[in-house]
Amino acid sequence: MSEQAPVKKYSVFLPKTDFPMKADLPQREPKRLERWKAESLYRRIEARRKADNAAGKGKGREVLHDGPPYANGAIHMGHALNKILKDVVVKSRWMEGYESPYVPGWDCHGLPIEHAVEKDLGPKRRELSRADFLQRCRAYAQKWIDTQRTAFQRLGVLGAWEQPYVTMDPAYEAETVRHLAKLFESGSVTRKLKVVHWSYGARTALAEAEVEYADKTSPAITVAFPVTDVEARRLELPTPMFVPIWTTTPWTLPSNLAVAMHPDLEYAVVRAGDRHFIVAVTLREDFGKKLGVELHTVEIRKGKEFQTLVARHPWVDRVSPILLADYVVADTGTGLVHTAPDHGVDDFNLAHHLGLLQLVGPDGKFLSAVDDQELEGKNIFECNPLVVDKLRRIGALLHEETLTHSYPHCWRTKTPILFRATEQWFITMDSELAGKGCTLRELGLEGVEQTQWIPAQGQNRIHAMIAGRPDWCISRQRAWGTPITVLRCEACGEPLVAASIFEKAASAIEKGGIEAWSELPVESLVPTGAKCRCGSTVFLKETDILDVWIDSGVSASVVCESHPELSRSDYSQFIYLEGSDQHRGWFHSSLLFNLAATGTKPYKQVVTHGFVLDGKGQKMSKSLGNVITPEEILKTLGADILRWWAASCDYSEDIRISKEILDRSADAYRKIRNTLRFLLGALADFDPAKDAVADAELAPLDRWVLDAFARTTVEARDAYTRFEFHRATQAIHGFCQLELSGRYFEIIKDRLYCDALDSARRRSCRSTCWELVKGLCTLLAPVMSFTADEAWEQIPGVEGSVHEQRFPMFGGSAGEPGKDKAWEKLWEVRGAVQAAMEPHRAAKTIGTSLDAAVQITLLNQAEWNLLDTLGESLDDLLVVSSIARSEALSADSDPIVAVTTHDGQKCPRCWNHKGGHGTGEDAALCVRCAKVVA
Repeated sequence: MSEQAPVKKYSVFLPKTDFPMKADLPQREPKRLERWKAESLYRRIEARRKADNAAGKGKGREVLHDGPPYANGAIHMGHALNKILKDVVVKSRWMEGYESPYVPGWDCHGLPIEHAVEKDLGPKRRELSRADFLQRCRAYAQKWIDTQRTAFQRLGVLGAWEQPYVTMDPAYEAETVRHLAKLFESGSVTRKLKVVHWSYGARTALAEAEVEYADKTSPAITVAFPVTDVEARRLELPTPMFVPIWTTTPWTLPSNLAVAMHPDLEYAVVRAGDRHFIVAVTLREDFGKKLGVELHTVEIRKGKEFQTLVARHPWVDRVSPILLADYVVADTGTGLVHTAPDHGVDDFNLAHHLGLLQLVGPDGKFLSAVDDQELEGKNIFECNPLVVDKLRRIGALLHEETLTHSYPHCWRTKTPILFRATEQWFITMDSELAGKGCTLRELGLEGVEQTQWIPAQGQNRIHAMIAGRPDWCISRQRAWGTPITVLRCEACGEPLVAASIFEKAASAIEKGGIEAWSELPVESLVPTGAKCRCGSTVFLKETDILDVWIDSGVSASVVCESHPELSRSDYSQFIYLEGSDQHRGWFHSSLLFNLAATGTKPYKQVVTHGFVLDGKGQKMSKSLGNVITPEEILKTLGADILRWWAASCDYSEDIRISKEILDRSADAYRKIRNTLRFLLGALADFDPAKDAVADAELAPLDRWVLDAFARTTVEARDAYTRFEFHRATQAIHGFCQLELSGRYFEIIKDRLYCDALDSARRRSCRSTCWELVKGLCTLLAPVMSFTADEAWEQIPGVEGSVHEQRFPMFGGSAGEPGKDKAWEKLWEVRGAVQAAMEPHRAAKTIGTSLDAAVQITLLNQAEWNLLDTLGESLDDLLVVSSIARSEALSADSDPIVAVTTHDGQKCPRCWNHKGGHGTGEDAALCVRCAKVVA
């Protein structure tokens, strides 16, 4: 028995590339980042776009203004999402041909840093001078700026990191003072009362850091506020009706002006004997136990339905209206909150429009204004039992118990503190601004209408906030912040405001920082001949500092004046992109403070994103153990996968993140990376100068894929422009998966690997792969910044970084006119062929699709004629060895496919069953392969 001759092995032209399959992002990305820094990539990009604009080839400027993160603590997932989205905006604008300088910023003043420094110092804080303490605050903020800057850059965010705007820079602080002068000049600043922590032991307002907590036993009482029968019947409520409140500070009841209810909580109207009460549904049982009677529920209403109800004070002849407040909770008490705007922050914010009674003096004793001999002249805490006795005598006390709880005390005197209204500086919303002929509220509402809000519902949200907001308190009794650089009359406290004072202060601060304000002699600041209305000529410097929202709120104007990459022409044209909470914060302050100071709103577009939640939709917290940090992801997966997650989410709503979600992002990343690798592998030894093919000479299949890519590019570019990054990633990922991996790659493998090196269709195919990989890299660059740049370096005939390039520009369709229907029919037939092969693959009667002979039945000859117009072999397009054609006998329009094992000789080189056309030892080869190896 003779031995069978071994099958001769033939070489094919397999793909070759240095672009690795394994991304190894945690190791590769930091090296690329260092190279970007060394090569000043950000500066190069901006210089190129500036040159394009100068030459008339650019599109102008699109500038995103960075909302400054607070310089306190390591970055979290919210930071990462925000910075990545901003970077996608900037890079996509570069790719469109815009100059888009990105100047990152940091917010540095304010209580959190001051408190952290005081905590670090402990008792040593009292030994430090004001100047030394402020220097400690500067050093603390700078430490976190450096930490956060490194983390943001590691995410792949490009920008002017070596020259950010920082609100604690002396030059910035000076510009803040100058903008404060403009606020005063516009007439928008006024001075009035606000509630603060007050130590009656030290007779002074206290900072948060000066408050410590200790256990205190207080009376906890439930009190009935009566509702007149007429008032009850007006709202179709039973009579007699009472509104019960619960409080642990009976001494504040003389100052009661309102009762707060939550608009969306359910409240029960209950009958207890011959009286009726309103109580939160969830507290109904507890309330009944306190009364010691059985309750009968009459009806249930939402809190908002009681909005117009007016109760009366238990013993003072005045009304106590119902006000709605989101801060009301129903975990204790009655769900109705006693409100005294003189003595609580929430109370003040909710009800100060009702007036302030000022019944308590700086020594913590009731003043004569209380109009109650039992209470007048006595310490407020000594009056607690007196108030309880009064309530008991008049029948308004429903229940009494004692409660031991943590209560704030003065750290100096160890006495319990109170909230007390004191004078503060405010931005007024409803006074006519100088030279404007309208109020700041009116300007703000007009500014909202003139801005594009993305998503659109943001407009309604901020419009309602501006329409309903109270005056903005801009003063703080702290140390670490920009000073309010005005003088006060020593005799009566009346402010002395002058442009010269602001400018002298700004000039000094520009040189020495905010510390310089306390060092300036008052005499050098007082304008010649200045005299208070009271006749005094002696003045003191204001000690209050600005609310930090002023610092960041005027940032757009400040950076346009001071940063070399920005100009005044950018002002009013900025893009803002922050979390949805900034409708109440930075979007709000930027709009109002800029309008008041300059008369111009700073932005043209405002984009908002949701919050980052865990995979179950819960807020991340250490107590739940569900916190995922950017640092963890960077160490395990890399920045590009985190960037893909951020860009592929619909960030107009809250966004979820978990290991499973990140795994899906990693899977999408791998598929796209493999797509790039396939394209690069097809370009081994490709020289565009010699090997590129003119569009007119491209094979039909190549023209089809370029046409599909053109449509994808248009969709992705439109999505980037509209800030709908998830649409861009879907378009790119879908194209890679369907048109490329699912169709084009499967078909071209044969011609790439087996055609002659210089064959027309192989050259056409490789030229197409070159165009595709260039275009894909640019489309991916805003999102997969590291990977796109890594792949770009492997493309023959290109220079520089991918981030210096422009998006692909398609003047028209790359496909052939009238061929869309033919290609659609082909993909329909191909899907039917692949489905018909699956049972045969499972049964292992065929291996590859080339092992199959297929019979395809179409509706009629016209459909076959349509496919023949494609200009390509149907065997090649369907990746089969032979096709038998037939036409349907019925009107069923779906293709019918029958699959059998092909009995033709298998070509040992390309595996097509069209072999047997070679000669000699190559006799088994097909016609094409025989020519190639000859």
